[in-house]
Amino acid sequence: MYNFAAGFAAFDIFALVAAGFLCVGLVGATGGASAWSPQEWQIWAILFAAALHYGLAHIFEVYRTPTILDRRHVLRRASLSILCTFALMICIAAATKSAESYSRLWFFSWAGTSTMLAIAARAVVLKRIRQSLAESAFVHRALSIGVFCDPLHPREIESQTHNEEFVVGHAKFDDLAELADLSDRIVQDDIDHVYLAAPWDKIPTVLRNLDLLRHLSTRVFVLPADRRVLADVIDVAKFGDRISFCGIEEPIHGWSLWFKRLEDIVLASCALVLLAPLMALTAMAIKIDSPGPIFFRQRRVGFNGRIFELWKFRSMFVEKTDPHASVQTSRADPRVTCIGRLIRRSSIDELPQLLNVILGDMSIVGPRPHALSTKTDGRNLDELVDYYAVRHRVKPGMTGWAQVQGFRGELDTLDKLRNRVDCDLYYIDNWTLLLDVGIIFRTMMMVLHDSRAY
Repeated sequence: MYNFAAGFAAFDIFALVAAGFLCVGLVGATGGASAWSPQEWQIWAILFAAALHYGLAHIFEVYRTPTILDRRHVLRRASLSILCTFALMICIAAATKSAESYSRLWFFSWAGTSTMLAIAARAVVLKRIRQSLAESAFVHRALSIGVFCDPLHPREIESQTHNEEFVVGHAKFDDLAELADLSDRIVQDDIDHVYLAAPWDKIPTVLRNLDLLRHLSTRVFVLPADRRVLADVIDVAKFGDRISFCGIEEPIHGWSLWFKRLEDIVLASCALVLLAPLMALTAMAIKIDSPGPIFFRQRRVGFNGRIFELWKFRSMFVEKTDPHASVQTSRADPRVTCIGRLIRRSSIDELPQLLNVILGDMSIVGPRPHALSTKTDGRNLDELVDYYAVRHRVKPGMTGWAQVQGFRGELDTLDKLRNRVDCDLYYIDNWTLLLDVGIIFRTMMMVLHDSRAY
């Protein structure tokens, strides 16, 4: 498939260059000028178009190997890439005020000719390739062997390799000594690849017996027969002279972690600046409404189970505050002050958590952190949901997927707790920056009106 991709890329560049010079000659002959005397600006335009198309083709995935033989995909993407190339050249010419010096007849003749050349050549080549593939050409010839188990089905091998393999036969061996008999079959049928399936506990034994085939120039793949064995294995790699299985990895890592932290710092900093007047007014209102401190700090469980202090505007009477959240806040809770009801309903009480975000204890988006003594039905949360602690694999957030899905408020039932935890796990497993943006936008809409806020 890589050869096909390289071939198509080379032909596209050739088509652009050849069509450009061909149209120079045709237009020149029509106008009575020398047929093959391109001007300097035409040469530069042709070379620039070839380079521009090559870049756009990669953006449009024209040469993506898994789909390089997909006729509809290739023809649509290739024509789109070429047309966009000439459209961008028109924009550049207009922006630089150089369009008047160009020959429109030459330019549009060149665009049409190169597009037709690329599409026509692809259609012919793809048709021929499909006919050849039906005769098992251009693909690896493979054998599927099961050792102490059934062999992999040919359709599975062909599907998983994007039809780059053609399985010419399969067999089941009940004795490792039978591997020696494969030598004659491999030579006779000109086999490129052998797929050996075996029970997980027999894999080391099979690997040790591959010496029976090492005298042949054939690639041998050894796979566990039971796919459930490696269902939780994320990656397999060499670790020195050992083999390493990665069973668990950070849900957000590498550049993704860096981008999420950048998102937190930028958004939290901007929010602190823009909302500073509102926060100052809130602080004054709290001080006037009831005696006591402006802020309320509470210990919460954060990333990797670490304990941190979460900041909020105080919304309860000082003597009735509950630092350990032994009793969850309910609707019409008598402990909440008048100003407290207003700022809780509008989520203004959460704004000081922007400081937690800047400090790195929290993220803008993530699972909402719970207080240490939060209970449901009189039991600790991790006792009710056995996978509850998984939500600590990312930083807790000011808002999250559970909140925008409607699972906000008091955790007074087991179903509410499970729904919230399930939403948190969905967020962890499917995190993207785009998902964060969507949650932030939906949270802003909910701030205006949310019947579950109290």
